[in-house]
Amino acid sequence: MKPRTKVQKIVSELSNKLSEITNAHKRWAAQHLFAHEAYKCKNELWCSDCGGAWIDISNSELGVIVLGDSTECPYCHHKLKVKVSRKKKSTDEVYMSILQVVEGFQVVRHVLCCKYACKKTAYPAISSHIHYSFIETVQEWITVDGKRIVMAKPMNMGGNGWIYSEPLSIKNEYGSSNYSYGDVYSIYGWIYPKVKLIPELKKRGIGRKFPDVNPSKLIRLLLKGESDAELCLKTGQMSMLKHMFKEGYYQLRYKPSFNICNRNHYIIKDASMWNDYISLLLYFHKDVHNAYYVCPKNLKAEHDRLSEKKRVIEARLRRERERIEVIRREKERKEDIIRFYQRMKKFFGLEITDGSITIRPLESITQFYQEGKAMHHCVYTNKYYARNDCLILSARIGEKRIETIELSLKTLEVVQSRGACNNNTEYHERIIGLVRKNIGLIKQKLAS
Repeated sequence: MKPRTKVQKIVSELSNKLSEITNAHKRWAAQHLFAHEAYKCKNELWCSDCGGAWIDISNSELGVIVLGDSTECPYCHHKLKVKVSRKKKSTDEVYMSILQVVEGFQVVRHVLCCKYACKKTAYPAISSHIHYSFIETVQEWITVDGKRIVMAKPMNMGGNGWIYSEPLSIKNEYGSSNYSYGDVYSIYGWIYPKVKLIPELKKRGIGRKFPDVNPSKLIRLLLKGESDAELCLKTGQMSMLKHMFKEGYYQLRYKPSFNICNRNHYIIKDASMWNDYISLLLYFHKDVHNAYYVCPKNLKAEHDRLSEKKRVIEARLRRERERIEVIRREKERKEDIIRFYQRMKKFFGLEITDGSITIRPLESITQFYQEGKAMHHCVYTNKYYARNDCLILSARIGEKRIETIELSLKTLEVVQSRGACNNNTEYHERIIGLVRKNIGLIKQKLAS
């Protein structure tokens, strides 16, 4: 979009005056950012740095080189990592971030570095078998108060790629403030080692070597006064700084304990494990303001010891909960039996028959279980025996179960009658009619 504000107009003018990506940048990227590999198929290898191909005969009797071994290209003499593959060309893309200072702005330039390599013998007509391209896709211009103006190339619909032919222009944030996950312009790539920083960042703890975290997010955090990131930088707690950026939570979880580590010159090597260890100390009600606990000599050993101790305690508590639950269920089952007997004893002995079909009530919870298991429905699992307002009857021919009937004791209507697997049988209407014909008998039992 066109620059509208005064700052955007200044940034747009300064961006046009920026120098191109230098040869020094390109040489460093080609040497450090891409994998140096030799692709191997049978005994033939080819170099991803020059495209040269050769036959390996040094250890052919011993099964030659395997995945992960190293070798040297006989043409360019680069050390290469062997990768077993049949492909004859490779493409690799990676971002490089260049930090510069321009007219008081901290500028982060993101360059998409691409490497295209192919095997010489497979493509003999190609003049150059190794080709690099460097495309500047994003510029982040950050002011001393942490505000950002983005210059970037436009993106395809859906944000799945840059339109390389278009120039850089001012872009909206599109919800990328507050360091959200959707910040497509804050790219985390390899940082070019010759870093230039504004004085405000040097005061906040960034030295000659830039930390291995997202540069744009760290710079904006520091310039906006985020004290925890600055504290990690100035105390050399790089593991904790990286952990905060990986989590996306830019504040220390256990800051008092962290300060004790700093006062005792204790460098946290594994921040994730240390945070888990402090949470274990709190679980066991240990003093997390005591250097004896928060600065362990062997963090992993102490973490594993407390983890195992907690696991044993949690297992014991789980077994106790399961034991209590079994007791509760048994007590509830006995109460259900008593309540069922008190409520349904008036219907015991009831029998409705037309000569071939016999309908009787289920007279115990065990019978409910047997009925549900035999008929493959939910009369037992859904605890129909605990319902106060229904009478469950079983229709049979001889000893063969035909259907299970639910009769409402409020309306004296058949709510449902289900055969095996909740299907209706050929006797369905006959069974319902037989129950309705004998509602008077059920009323007598209900009134008794």
